[in-house]
Amino acid sequence: MDAPPKKDINSDNRNHIHRHLSEYFKPEELRVLGDLANRVRVVIDSSLPDTLHGTSRVTFGVPLAVVNPKAPDRRYVILHELMHHQLDELGCPSLCCTVKGVEPQGSWLRHTKFQHFVRGLLVQLWELIQHSRFNMTLKRVFNCGPESARDGEYRRYITQSALPMYGMCGQQGNMQVRKVAVAAHVCTVLLEASPKVQKEFMSWVRQKFAQGPEMIALGEKMFSQVAPTDLELLKLSRDELDRLIQGMLSNLQEVLTTLGTGMTVSVGPVKPLKEKFNGRCTTVSEVDFYSASTVSVNAGGFGSSPTNQSPQPFVSGQGLGNASEWVSCSCC
Repeated sequence: MDAPPKKDINSDNRNHIHRHLSEYFKPEELRVLGDLANRVRVVIDSSLPDTLHGTSRVTFGVPLAVVNPKAPDRRYVILHELMHHQLDELGCPSLCCTVKGVEPQGSWLRHTKFQHFVRGLLVQLWELIQHSRFNMTLKRVFNCGPESARDGEYRRYITQSALPMYGMCGQQGNMQVRKVAVAAHVCTVLLEASPKVQKEFMSWVRQKFAQGPEMIALGEKMFSQVAPTDLELLKLSRDELDRLIQGMLSNLQEVLTTLGTGMTVSVGPVKPLKEKFNGRCTTVSEVDFYSASTVSVNAGGFGSSPTNQSPQPFVSGQGLGNASEWVSCSCC
């Protein structure tokens, strides 16, 4: 009798079936990942768009690493999503972002909507900062890194001669907004693409945009505010983890300050939540944008929480000037 065919862990005929990480990693690799490796399940989902290699979510209490079958390196995507789950469980906060006051004349924030800025660009920056705390370790321990995804992504942008603007404007939108968006792409490439693609992308930006050199300079400044580390999270003490998370929030404040919004940015301390956000985040940090005015205009939510009361989730659909936006990170 012929032996049964060997299971193909890369096939796409098992959509939405939960798989154990042991199908993708050796026992010694799983030990590095700790208890979470026994609880996370992998789901191959062909419905994910080509631009999304994976995402993480919690369903009925089960942490999932959802993987696009077209992802160039599934092991990295799984590890990436697992690390987002791990950061959540260790207390990495979701963010509540609020505009307090009126954005000043000349601020590029006047040319977009606050929720678009937060859900697009700010989330990307917070993602990059989180990634900077585990990508070096994944490279050292598992020999895989973000360039497997970023290189193809940015070469597509170059071929298409177009960059997504994080939902803040169109390809021909306000130049100030586009400058900030392109700079964020520069920062992304510097943090997560290979040296060869970094060089290709910088050359393309200089040729594509009249403000290309300024965009690159801003992106390099943003990049300089992020401090990548090579630390195995499970080996850190609670005090070390708290310092790690505070360092991430400090990086976020420094990066947001470089964006030239014309407003003062305040990233608050980590606070506990009474209920998990999205079934995963147990903490929050309030990110406030203050104008020179002493008037605070707010739609509620975190910005108006009474003293000593844990803030609760609030997401407003209103525009810039009186909105709070609640976000967390889960994609790659």
